[in-house]
Amino acid sequence: MRGATFKPLIAAALGSLMVAGCLPFTHSTYERPKLPTENTWDQAPAQDAAASPVAIQTTTLAPSNDHPTRWVREFHDADLSALVQQVLTVNADLAAAGIRLRQARMSARLATSQLFPTFTGSLSSSASRPLDHRADWADSSGAALGASWELDLFGRLSAVRNAAHWEAAATERDLAATRLALIGTTVNGWWQLAYANERIAIGEQSLAYARQALELVQLQYRAGAVSRLGLRDAEQNVAAQEASQAQLVQGRVEARNALAALLEQQAYRGPERTELPRDTLPEVDAGLPSSILARRPDLAAAELRLRKSLATADAMRASFYPALTLTGSVGTASTALANFVSNPSASLGALLSLPFLNVDRVRLSSGIARADYEIAVREFTQSFYDALRDTANALSARVQLAQRGKALERTYAAARDAEQLYERQYRAGAIPLRSWLDAQERRRSAENSLIENRLDRLNAQVALHQALGDETL
Repeated sequence: MRGATFKPLIAAALGSLMVAGCLPFTHSTYERPKLPTENTWDQAPAQDAAASPVAIQTTTLAPSNDHPTRWVREFHDADLSALVQQVLTVNADLAAAGIRLRQARMSARLATSQLFPTFTGSLSSSASRPLDHRADWADSSGAALGASWELDLFGRLSAVRNAAHWEAAATERDLAATRLALIGTTVNGWWQLAYANERIAIGEQSLAYARQALELVQLQYRAGAVSRLGLRDAEQNVAAQEASQAQLVQGRVEARNALAALLEQQAYRGPERTELPRDTLPEVDAGLPSSILARRPDLAAAELRLRKSLATADAMRASFYPALTLTGSVGTASTALANFVSNPSASLGALLSLPFLNVDRVRLSSGIARADYEIAVREFTQSFYDALRDTANALSARVQLAQRGKALERTYAAARDAEQLYERQYRAGAIPLRSWLDAQERRRSAENSLIENRLDRLNAQVALHQALGDETL
């Protein structure tokens, strides 16, 4: 009888080995979508390095807090580098990204464990007695140890494992992308605070100058040398600058609060720059357009999730093939608690499920999974060309803002000289007050535009590094 009992199990096991050769038919071969690019950028830097191999890096990337990134150090600002270091250490968004990575890695290990047998164990003890008390208590105890194992005949479990692996690798790149975005936000906030401080300092000087001019006009008005209209023009000039100063002060408050939020603090009390740097910005190695795919962590994550989508489609298709699960248990039971190990028993079994009998469900579910993969292909392709667009725009902005800066320097120099000439002519009584006030406004506008251009150039430098994916040392 025992041989007859094991025959179906043996037959099922032999059958599983025979059909295991079908595994390759349920696993798709990944091919990267064709992404044609030009050989160079339209706005290339002075020296372009050779293209890096277009490959996705899946090595372990723990959050690196030892040093700020290389391109941040190129600004030669020790306080900025220290601030970036501090933000990377305490920021909650980066910590959450690290937790998501740890979670994804645990999920990948869990998916791998499904390829191996699952073990269970139990101990039990009970006592019973009739309610009429005509019999004594009856005690019973038992112990059991069981195991089950789904044979991965058609690769469903391995496809699920692969999908979890690609998701963990993509989450790793998400962490790098979060770190890169956080660095860029911190650097931009630092420059914004420096911009506000410089504008406020210049505004205070200009306001003091306007107030001196107003005092002169008031004296001239009382002497009858200036009309009431001229007095009102001078007063309006001072009031307008006071309003601008209040707006600039509010901008500085917001810049400080933005840095405080990045540092998980209520208020920012760290160092501040009094003005934007005037140093020449370093050149940026943009590489070739195709190298963007290897350098940007968000694109790497997108391609890894593309591979995950393909593995998920494989798992869905394989789930409609026959599934064979082997089970076994060994246990014992006794009416005496001390002797329950004296009556052991064992059982073996096999379960063969046939989900492919639901033909319509198989066809529709497989079609949906494949459509998800095709959608992911289109989205990945679009993301790649969006990245090329962002990089090309950043390269162009760097060039055009530099050219605009040179023109603004000439504009400011001319406006400052013209203001001095108008002041001398007004004091000599050769021109009306309005001409002098207009010259002051043109000088202030030219100076503000020059400062804004420096801020734009610094932000464009950050945007270019982010577009290129320059995150690691």
